[in-house]
Amino acid sequence: MLFILLAGCSTEEPTHRVYGTSKGTFHALTPFEHEEDSSPEPSVEEPSEQEDDWPQPQQGDCGFGYYEEFQVSRFVPTSYRSVAPSEWRDISTQDDSVDQIAYVEPKPDGYWRLISATDNLTMPSYNDDMPLFERADEWDEDRCFETPLGQVYLSESQAYDLYRDIIEKTTGSTIDTSDGARSILGIRGAWPGTFAWHGNMPNRFNDTLVVLWRQNGQKNVREFPVNTDTGDYYFGYHSSSSLKPNRRYSYKNGWHSGYNAIQIQDWGYLVQDDSNGNGHWDSDRNGWLDGGNLDHERTGSGHNIHLASVDAPLGTARIQNWSAGCQTIPGIENWTQFLDVVWEDLGTDVSYYLVDSRDIAPDVWQDCEQDGSHSCPYEITSFPFVDTDDTITGVESFDYYNCSGANESGPEIVYMFTTEVEGWLSVSVESDEGVDVDIHLLEANDPDTCRERGHISFDSFIGPGRYFIVADSWVDDDNVSYAGGFTLHVDLD
Repeated sequence: MLFILLAGCSTEEPTHRVYGTSKGTFHALTPFEHEEDSSPEPSVEEPSEQEDDWPQPQQGDCGFGYYEEFQVSRFVPTSYRSVAPSEWRDISTQDDSVDQIAYVEPKPDGYWRLISATDNLTMPSYNDDMPLFERADEWDEDRCFETPLGQVYLSESQAYDLYRDIIEKTTGSTIDTSDGARSILGIRGAWPGTFAWHGNMPNRFNDTLVVLWRQNGQKNVREFPVNTDTGDYYFGYHSSSSLKPNRRYSYKNGWHSGYNAIQIQDWGYLVQDDSNGNGHWDSDRNGWLDGGNLDHERTGSGHNIHLASVDAPLGTARIQNWSAGCQTIPGIENWTQFLDVVWEDLGTDVSYYLVDSRDIAPDVWQDCEQDGSHSCPYEITSFPFVDTDDTITGVESFDYYNCSGANESGPEIVYMFTTEVEGWLSVSVESDEGVDVDIHLLEANDPDTCRERGHISFDSFIGPGRYFIVADSWVDDDNVSYAGGFTLHVDLD
């Protein structure tokens, strides 16, 4: 994918521009195509197709000022890039128990009632001076978005389609488009209105949360700042963890610490345990440390969406003990607005989709003909799956993986699949004579997210999410590549 450096706000009239890549062209944001909505025909007139025509993206940015507000560089410093351990990272679960995250944030002095359109909501009596985030309010004009193609102004309907596309193409899940049903999207590592990874410094409200719904045929969007990780605070052993991205979680209109909040219904899902309490996951591409305690994967529960009562300005507000892994929204004004737009009735189901900004599906932004490359991998849509190919026709991108010290600098073929169920994944490869193709299971299209590696086969227990299988060519000490033909077998039980 081509990312354009956004520097300076453009005030010129739009020009018709399509940006090229090594694999073709980005087709400047066109209306998204979806299956027919599950909702009945609305009783009001739908917006005309002309209103959904996409403007051409322009060079420049939206003038958000996030980098200055959060006091970080526009370029992710080396110390904030991934650290690939030289030995196998510990991703094993510790035992069969399920450990809930801690709720040790300051408790409210009391509670009050918010009269919403559908319910009387119990609200916490916190006091802070955090103002309402501008993009959390109702739309009165098109909004600026900084996309990989450049900045573009979108209507609320177009923004709804964009966020829906990100959810469905990245997680493989289909959102509920029936009238009134809410969907929530979290984007880790990108500020509201942006989609480029900004380094995700820990202990800050530097992620995006979006509420999507349709009402009487109208598409609605509200955008909030949020934290999707743990705070920089030691909560105790197995008491803090981060949700794994690129999957759907089941929530409901429920409770948290005595007030109405969005309460998780899933239990015993895989999480990333922040065992050293530094506010982030150290064992893969999210790592900030050159050594120290490696965090680990385990089963967890209790990751609600709730308030963090912190004072302005947003860029200097800190998570601390407000979150041991819950998704937290800063300030009572933002929380009140969020609950008012997301709430239907107590107990109503709502889906939460968490996406890492680095993993947004490339075909959100460009047309894609599957060719086994990293930008357009072959998609596995059903199991069992069998494919015969030849790594000689592949690309040479990934040389080493954090799950192995083997030299895999020969060409590779890439596969991708999504699953909404957990189970045992079985992968095996048969190589032609004189060929050595190894197989790798990645949690993202990044060699620092390797979960399993096999010379011939492996079995791995996986949870819901988005995964990549890379068939890569081994290279010996004399720099000879053993690329060639292979047959891949994949099954999920």
